[in-house]
Amino acid sequence: MHVSRWAVAPSILQALIVAAGLLPARALAAPAEPRTIDLRWKAPDGCPPIDEVRSEIARLLGTSEQRQPIEVEITIARERDRRYRLDLHIRAPAPGERVIHGDDCASMSRAAALIVAMSIDPDAVARNVAAQPAPPQAVAASAASAPRPPPPARDRPPRRAPPAAARPSAANERDVQGALWVSAQIEQALVPTIGVGLAAGGGIRSGWFRADGAAGVVPSSSSHIAGLDAGAEFRLWFLELDACARPLARPIGVYVCALGRQHWLLATGREVDEAFTHTTPIFAAGLGALLEWRIAAPVSVEGALHAIVPLRRPRFIVENLDGTVYRPPAVGLSARLGLALAF
Repeated sequence: MHVSRWAVAPSILQALIVAAGLLPARALAAPAEPRTIDLRWKAPDGCPPIDEVRSEIARLLGTSEQRQPIEVEITIARERDRRYRLDLHIRAPAPGERVIHGDDCASMSRAAALIVAMSIDPDAVARNVAAQPAPPQAVAASAASAPRPPPPARDRPPRRAPPAAARPSAANERDVQGALWVSAQIEQALVPTIGVGLAAGGGIRSGWFRADGAAGVVPSSSSHIAGLDAGAEFRLWFLELDACARPLARPIGVYVCALGRQHWLLATGREVDEAFTHTTPIFAAGLGALLEWRIAAPVSVEGALHAIVPLRRPRFIVENLDGTVYRPPAVGLSARLGLALAF
């Protein structure tokens, strides 16, 4: 049986149409970036949108096959000197933090994209950075956050760990931050009645750890001998050292703190025949919690509550009168609430 070439033409044409239809389907099937990146982005007007950050991460990863889930939160805020502060928090698979300061929001965004990409697949980033020329502005971003990974060897690409500067860490860019704070002090531990005073201090912050020194005063609290008008007015001064560890960072920083505090308790006689003034030093130890809520970089609200245990409990008495004016309790409470400024 003879088949003409015109009879074959429709079959070839149909095959070409089917093949042409498969090409874009295959192209669409290849994901442009890992679908396992949970990226949360918050930045002021004038900074790149989240889509540009995702595109930069995808460009750096290229055809990486890594699909380990990663959860990232990036926040950019203006500081008082009109510079920018970028806070990068990796929630999973391994928690880590990174802080970048700079003048160019776009460069800082690209630096953040590089950190995220290196956390996912450092080998793929090394290959793509070597193979693709980065945008001119990316040079500044890389200088602000991490050196460009070197290209792999010609024979066989070795397995490389991400450079330390690009790896998210619990410390920020400068490792240590300073802070100053002032707060209202509410004291029940070393004074007869609940007293309100003032405390101020400062310290350092490094990742999950913070240490503070403080001084405070509770100006007035009074007590008297039971059944008599005679008694004393009390004034309390103290110096304090705190060491705190942070088990929870977001949405509110929660610290567990231990402290040592040296008190000076001044008693002045009231309604007594012979006036007297007596000062007693009392050392105490404490354990409690501190909450830190950042309202606007670099300002935060801080509140603390500690249980205080005095290591000695002297009695305050009035000579020639029967009865005790005051003796500190075995355990008391101390609290403060105020503002802190990081620098």
